[in-house]
Amino acid sequence: MHKQLSNQQLSRLLTVTAKTVRCDLAQLEQDGLVKRIHGGVCQSEGVDIKKYSLDAMLAQLIEHNLLSDTLGLDSTQGRLRKMKHNVFVLGSFNVDIVANLERFPQPGETLHSSSSSIGAGGKGANQAYAAAKNGANITFMTKIGTDQFSQFARQHLSSTGIANTIIVESSTSPTGTALIYVSEQAGENMIAVNEGANMTLTADEVHAAKHHIINAELFLTQLETNFDAIKLAMSIAKESGAKVILNPAPYHDRTPELLPLVDMITPNETEASLMTGIEVTDLESAKQAAIAIHALGVSSVVITRGADGVLLYENGQFTQVDVLKSAVVDTTGAGDAFNGALVAELAKGSTLHEAAKYANAYASLAVERLGAANMPDASLVAARLNA
Repeated sequence: MHKQLSNQQLSRLLTVTAKTVRCDLAQLEQDGLVKRIHGGVCQSEGVDIKKYSLDAMLAQLIEHNLLSDTLGLDSTQGRLRKMKHNVFVLGSFNVDIVANLERFPQPGETLHSSSSSIGAGGKGANQAYAAAKNGANITFMTKIGTDQFSQFARQHLSSTGIANTIIVESSTSPTGTALIYVSEQAGENMIAVNEGANMTLTADEVHAAKHHIINAELFLTQLETNFDAIKLAMSIAKESGAKVILNPAPYHDRTPELLPLVDMITPNETEASLMTGIEVTDLESAKQAAIAIHALGVSSVVITRGADGVLLYENGQFTQVDVLKSAVVDTTGAGDAFNGALVAELAKGSTLHEAAKYANAYASLAVERLGAANMPDASLVAARLNA
């Protein structure tokens, strides 16, 4: 039994980053289990370390069926596989109320809906779900109301495969809702969002989740949550060394305040136009907008261009990812599918081009399904890429 271990030894043994080791050791020292020394750790006096051995913990977890996919237990071999990378997603949960129409109505016009539905949505929840579907180890934080939709929210999030959910409740604001029209002719959508409880997330609630944020290697957020809470969480993530990814949707007038904290940004053409004042209408104007965003301090720029694919700008180089053919049914949630799959691939160590190519294929599968939260299986991506 080792009496002393260095941070580097622990990092190699546990296949996690040195940053994660330091964070966990701080908590273990606070609990009185270890004593930190220069560059490492030693056992605290009087602690029965045998009950904290790997074999003892595995036995207890298996007995109580507590070992999840997050730990990656190979039950047939009795050993641990390498843990998945950690991604923290802060964002909205909304209830989507969807009406499918032959076409969009004109002002003052009433149309009969061919069908309607109530489902789960919100950019944050959708992106966390998509990332989990693609193999990322996700912690998702959101805020909901104490109303008729709160149990619906909990049931949905528990069914998504998201490893860990942090759900805060508001006693004064309702769960967020989104009213969605889907045009059957074009497969396009129009959305009106009431953010509700999403906009009431507080600094104290963010600080309560700080331990989870600083343990993440990647941090992803959007702009359907209280802006000041988003900025605070991004600051915590940035200070801890996480790669911060912002999907600036829906666009906010204060978005430029966030850019010094952002490593990668993923606007669509509309958001890129609003951010830069450059009207993005074609590839050339998209390149100009990407350069302008980069000049504001963002290292990597990913502009999603709908039917025109994806434009990447990184290290002074442009890369175009062409759109893939798909039978478009509903574009609601396509951007969320892309962002979730993108961050999942980045977490696995893929290059930006590799991750964007994969995410583009995943989004092309998502638009073939009805509903923003109806995310496809990752197993279908390979066939789409090779088609």
